[in-house]
Formats: sequence, structure tokens, C-alpha cells
Amino acid sequence: MFERGAALGDDYCMSRLAHMFDVGTGVPVDKDRAMRLYRRAWRIGRNIAAGNNIAILYRERGNLRAMFQWFTRVAETGDGSAQLDIAKCYLDGTGVRADRQMALRSLTAAVRSDYISEYEREEAQALLATLSLKAV
Repeated sequence: MFERGAALGDDYCMSRLAHMFDVGTGVPVDKDRAMRLYRRAWRIGRNIAAGNNIAILYRERGNLRAMFQWFTRVAETGDGSAQLDIAKCYLDGTGVRADRQMALRSLTAAVRSDYISEYEREEAQALLATLSLKAV
């Protein structure tokens, strides 16, 4: 079903099919094919799940700069989860120069986003509180 939808150009089906190849659900793991499908889903519909998974694949490959750039692209859509990932990058200096102020901005955007899980929102709030306490 996902193959048929992907062939018809549906970005959701492409992203789901890519995830199947990414983790090996019902098919052999094929990270390269997953990346191609995720990229196509992103191009067609700015599919947020695809964009986040592209970033994760780059992290798995050790290309931390590309990972950070993809999280940034996804964050531009308003995704709070990507903002949280960006904040962590700024805090740790992963894929980007460490910058506490940028981390604070990203955490604030994550907390304010409508597109973030409650668990991630709580994580962002905890990090924000920790950074605010260190500033005092």
C-alpha cells in the first residue's frame, strides 16, 4: 500500500515506506533507499517526519553538520521537536559551535510550539529551567 501511494507521489506514503527501509520493518534495512525516499517526501510535501529522519540518518553516518542543517530546515516549519534537537546541538556543540543564547532561543521556541510532544515539551522546559538557573 505504501509503495503504491509513494509511486503516486504521496509524501506521507513515501515517508512511511522510507521508515520501513530505515528500520527494517517487513523489508531488509536499506539506509540509502530510506534516505532517497525521505528526501523525495521532503521535496514533495515538506514532510516533517521525513526531514527529521534525514537529520537522524546524517547523525548515524557521523555527518553532524548536515544533521544540524536538516534539523534547522525542519524547525523552520514550526516543528518544536526539531527546535529541541537544535537546542541540544547548541548546548553540546554538536554540528555547530556551542552557543548558549541560541540554545535558549531554540528551547523557548520548542516550548511555545504546537508541534511537539508533551514529553519533549517537558524536556525543553527542564533544560530551559536549568539554563536559567545557571544564569543567576
